[in-house]
Amino acid sequence: MKLSWSLASSTISGLLEEARLCEEVGLDGIWFPDYQAPFAEWPELYVALTSLAWSTRKLFLGSLVTDVLRRHPMVAAHAFASLSHIAPNRIILGLGAGAGSSHFYYGIRLDHLAARLEEGIAVIKALWRAIPEKPADFKGKHFSLERAGSPLKPVSNIPIYLASYGPRMIDITARMADGWIPESHTPSTYKTTLEKIYSSMEQFGREAEELEPCLAVIFYPFEPDEDAYKRILNAAKHYLAAYPDIQWSAGQGADHPGLRTQELMLMPEFWNALANKVPDKLADSTIVYGNVEECIDRIAKFRDAGCLHILLEPYWIEKDRITEALRILGQKIKTKIDNP
Repeated sequence: MKLSWSLASSTISGLLEEARLCEEVGLDGIWFPDYQAPFAEWPELYVALTSLAWSTRKLFLGSLVTDVLRRHPMVAAHAFASLSHIAPNRIILGLGAGAGSSHFYYGIRLDHLAARLEEGIAVIKALWRAIPEKPADFKGKHFSLERAGSPLKPVSNIPIYLASYGPRMIDITARMADGWIPESHTPSTYKTTLEKIYSSMEQFGREAEELEPCLAVIFYPFEPDEDAYKRILNAAKHYLAAYPDIQWSAGQGADHPGLRTQELMLMPEFWNALANKVPDKLADSTIVYGNVEECIDRIAKFRDAGCLHILLEPYWIEKDRITEALRILGQKIKTKIDNP
């Protein structure tokens, strides 16, 4: 089972040091969020990934996640093809439909999200395949190509992983994705949704082995005190409030209106109200926390549900404990998982 880390630093120098430690303790990869909310003090994704690609040797690098709304698919195709020249066979393009905090402040439309993502994936793949003798042509409702090709071709395969929850996005994952990277599932809801993806893949003539099932989880590798537990539980509840499909799969959230992240971002008080309705037990089962053995046990439950790759999200760990958490993950948790 792969264990990777979602980088928490908010400066380039901090990211490079954090990545160095991830490589030192033997993790499989690192991911960087594409976050462009106003005044967020957060580096731009492509710049960060380029710096990380140059400064690492073994780790794979992924976007958690970007989208085709802020950047035309040609830009994403070009950028990730360029990254493959720096770190061949180590680049993953993680995509989602788009969320509000990095979009609506800048006048970026948040309509037809699934359709635009689906077309964007088709455009990216067409550009990567195109050669001068056979350029890419594509006519969609949102994107089009005419005798096009990527300005730079990849030198290695670049898998596309999707963050998906609702039926339309799950369908796109089954048809077009190389990996699945949701967050905040319980072991039971993860297994149920993954089985749906595999069933759809079979209908599309794809094998289960063509998809890497991943999961991003809130991570706190310590015995939490009351304040820390409230913090991580509150984060888990807000995730679940933004992903009603997970609640419904668990038999909860019957009165949830079906609004998702990009809509709830505009209504923080309503989002809080929905989060407060999420049962503690449900939220708790989406988190990896506790001592080493407890963390391993929680990770094992997701592995048994079909997850092959856990992405640990450390955003709720105290800043002065990030290094300690990374060492626990690599030197204790991963070592025991790799050598049961």
